[in-house]
Amino acid sequence: MTQQVLAIATGDQGQFAQLVTVLIILLLVATIVALLSRRLRVPYVTGLVLAGVAIAEFLPRKVGLDSALIINLFLPILLFEAAINTDIRRLRSTLMPILLLAGPGVLIAVGVTAIGLKFGLALPWVPALLAGVTLAITDTVSVIAVFKEVAVPSRLITIVEGESLFNDGIALVLF
Repeated sequence: MTQQVLAIATGDQGQFAQLVTVLIILLLVATIVALLSRRLRVPYVTGLVLAGVAIAEFLPRKVGLDSALIINLFLPILLFEAAINTDIRRLRSTLMPILLLAGPGVLIAVGVTAIGLKFGLALPWVPALLAGVTLAITDTVSVIAVFKEVAVPSRLITIVEGESLFNDGIALVLF
């Protein structure tokens, strides 16, 4: 996809048309999934995951996402969206559980995962720690989306959203 973005910047119309076509198809799939999810009374996120698995399994891979594109384009957008929609007063009132989950909680999860990989799979320490960071830092977008469909206390939503914000920053530092 980075090549596609560069092609757009340099004016390659064929690449641009292909990228627009893929984006339109993905939006169409997301719309169909939304309609089916509502009709079947299944959480929208679950429908998107199932559609993504089906697309990845049955269609050839035409769009490649590299890590630089994800870190430089998608992650800042997701962090900005989460930060702009977070109530600062509520975040301050739940700061202690958020910091416990995002700080020591993440470090413990990374350590336990790395130790398990080191002694369970006999990986060297560096790959075990990198895998530990990657596996321990999970994004809560799908959890928050389900929370909005199910009656969940707003304090819990704030804790999960705040932990997600701090988690991403810690993940970048640890990695």
